[in-house]
Amino acid sequence: MLRNEEIIYVGNDWRADNRTSSHQIARVLSTQNRLLYVEAAGQRAPKASRRDFGKIITKLGKAWSDPVEVQENVFVFSPLILPFHRYRVVRRFNRWILSWSIRRAARKVGFTNPILWVILPHYSSLVETNQGKGTVYYVVDEYSSLPDVDPERIRQMEKTVLEKADVVFTVSEILTESKGRINKNTYFSPHGVDTDHFGLAARNETVVPDEIARFEKPVIGFFGLIEAWVDLDLIGFLARERPQYNFVMIGRVARDTQPVDGLSNVHFLGQRPYDDIPRYLKGFDVGLIPFVVNDVIKNSNPLKLKEYLAGGKPVVSVAIREVDKYDEIVYVARTYEEFLSCVDRALEGDSENQIAGRIAAMRSESWPAKVETISERVSRHIKGVCNE
Repeated sequence: MLRNEEIIYVGNDWRADNRTSSHQIARVLSTQNRLLYVEAAGQRAPKASRRDFGKIITKLGKAWSDPVEVQENVFVFSPLILPFHRYRVVRRFNRWILSWSIRRAARKVGFTNPILWVILPHYSSLVETNQGKGTVYYVVDEYSSLPDVDPERIRQMEKTVLEKADVVFTVSEILTESKGRINKNTYFSPHGVDTDHFGLAARNETVVPDEIARFEKPVIGFFGLIEAWVDLDLIGFLARERPQYNFVMIGRVARDTQPVDGLSNVHFLGQRPYDDIPRYLKGFDVGLIPFVVNDVIKNSNPLKLKEYLAGGKPVVSVAIREVDKYDEIVYVARTYEEFLSCVDRALEGDSENQIAGRIAAMRSESWPAKVETISERVSRHIKGVCNE
């Protein structure tokens, strides 16, 4: 594990309900190191929506504040960055304001020679001007394929980050192959899982929330952001073919729900706090990964796969390279008809031994174990890093 290091960690909003790998790795690192956690602005240009307007106001309010210590060894800072990356004048402004504000924030918390750790390519100007100990780039998506971004600009910024980074980690082998063409120090680093947290779903004392307990069994569930890559046509097909099943979708809805409108057995419960997710997971009879297999998903490694399994739940997923590796304990489907058959089989064939097997399979996949491996590789490529 890295120890006694200063780390400027550029990640997702610290208080986001959706606890990503960005948060998990930062929390593990903070047990032995001091972190200036920089809350990154999004990669896409804002839309004319109430949500985006609210986020802009919040970011502006934080931009001139000093770093705030949110827990031992973690100081959160939200710098000002303009999301209109296609304009040269904006890129120049971002380069200046980011460099100045983060240097100032680092001084405030007493950093002198930090490691820069980034998960988003549009902070390339920080990487270019980094004068600290070294740079780590952690890749969780094919960012240029995400909705509403400028793909060519993102590719250019990511190329800069890849060329400058001392070491790169990716969550899927496809990403490892593509990023490794630019940076030879690129490693496959699959997601971990918070085994203790999601293991609560298998404990007798965990109480299922009333809003999900009221549904007749079986309950077929999903949790996560309901974006364009969630295949609601598939959910609609399943719900029509099995009207006796209840399909529960937990998460913020960021796409049109027309494919399932009017279906009485499809239920959107909205976003729920991370701390409560195991209680909802306990109410699932099957966990779904119902994605559209596009460029984003082909390059992905769904974090929820291991979260479902750590809770002991049977999982039915579309065919993705990183999911296929678990085909001995996960039901993998390539057509809508196969997906329906897999859901039926998952319900018919589950047993206490299978539940215990899924939980056991995740014990070696904890986040601390993943960060141990990451730390060893960081120490190999960044001189002067303290690693034990």
